[in-house]
Amino acid sequence: MKRKLHRVLTLILLLMMATLMGCTSRDFSIGGKIAPPVNERITIKGTWKIAEFITADEGHANKSDQIQDYIGKTAKFNHEVCVFGKDECLKPEYKMINVSAVDYMQNKFKITPEQIGIHDKRMDIITVTSNNQIFYEFMKVNDQTLYVSVEDGFLKLEKRSENVHIGKKNNDLKNTKINASITSEDKNPFKSGLLLGIRSQDNTYKTLWISYINKKLHPVMETEQLFVPRKKGFWEIGYKKANEGVGGSLYVKPDVAAPSKLELKSRNILTENSERRIVFVGNDYIGTERFQRYQVLPIDHISGGKGITLSDVTIKHSSNALIRSSEAFIASLEKKKAQLLNPEPIEDNFILERRNGHWIIRGRLYYKQPIGSKNYEDFDINVMVPSKLIQYDEMNIPWGEIKSKMPWVIDAYESPNKDLLILISTDTIYIYSLENGNISKHPLKEIPLNEGDSIVMAEWSLGHYVEKWGEIVQRKFIPFKEK
Repeated sequence: MKRKLHRVLTLILLLMMATLMGCTSRDFSIGGKIAPPVNERITIKGTWKIAEFITADEGHANKSDQIQDYIGKTAKFNHEVCVFGKDECLKPEYKMINVSAVDYMQNKFKITPEQIGIHDKRMDIITVTSNNQIFYEFMKVNDQTLYVSVEDGFLKLEKRSENVHIGKKNNDLKNTKINASITSEDKNPFKSGLLLGIRSQDNTYKTLWISYINKKLHPVMETEQLFVPRKKGFWEIGYKKANEGVGGSLYVKPDVAAPSKLELKSRNILTENSERRIVFVGNDYIGTERFQRYQVLPIDHISGGKGITLSDVTIKHSSNALIRSSEAFIASLEKKKAQLLNPEPIEDNFILERRNGHWIIRGRLYYKQPIGSKNYEDFDINVMVPSKLIQYDEMNIPWGEIKSKMPWVIDAYESPNKDLLILISTDTIYIYSLENGNISKHPLKEIPLNEGDSIVMAEWSLGHYVEKWGEIVQRKFIPFKEK
């Protein structure tokens, strides 16, 4: 009986195996068969109209000619090509991530979504790339509306059709992104130059010239004080300490060998009986700190010592953003500190500060009575840094990616050509080359920093301007002194 039962069970088992074999491929090799799912769907596929420009900077409400050229043009997206106005890239790749609209807009642009007409809680960020180069990054609010950041605002796109008709294609890949300070004709992928301003702990200043031409780093040069490129030419900005006692003079002057009477009038000097530190320098403004108070001074009119307000250079309702930002900061504090803090922010008491590879706007609130030795607290102001203060402030390499590979980095600057990366640690400036978004394995050069050194200026030049700036640098600067 047991033998019969055994035979029956064996027969059933053989029949089951035969059935399974009949439904299964006989190729047992798994090589190349395991792969992530491919998403062929492009969420922004179709033809879109570039409908309007929405400013995020009331001071620059007028559209530049370059922006005006985009209004009314079309944007087209499919697997073969991405066309945005006059710009085109072939064989684009699309990457999408869903984000909180408030977090994304405040963290990246320092504005609220409502300021440009976005009222949705979440949105999709679609990054278009080709050959590992970022072409554009679009914000998809819904199936009919896109936004893209340009200059001091955003272009709004409205969907017209699911279909994409491409006429004669351009065989050359274009990547002429709009930038307020750098036009496409200036871009040369083999020429980048940087004027890097440094403040020392003793409140002295110097400028480094770093140039990278044809994938070769040229000798680094240096000069005393800050050497600032402006529309009117190069200017020197510096600080001279008083011969006796405390205090000193902040000064600005045009860099010319024999100044005219008009240029002599342009020499501005602000002499005070207390020390003033430079925190940042742009083309037209100097951010300073004195008596535990911030001031942003216009370069052309520093002698009066009168700072500008946030509303002078940012959006119309920046005072509301200032109040909201201070209220949010106070709410984040422990109750005792919050009660002792004066809740009223001062609109001309702000500064730009570096964080995670970008400039951010910071304000200052004061305690009604000191807590120990502390008299104030600084807080973030959620307003987009206007180009009036800093013209170029972009990083295409994510900050998190840099920190994960090089945890010692405290700041970073990337060239508009995406060919040079400056990394800052507590004691060294590292110069790296970039190729297709990849950081070189080893730095091209290391420049030591002294304890307490701080970067206060970063001004880039591209293309033929690198040689032009270099000619002036040769006259003004000396070779960097290796320690």
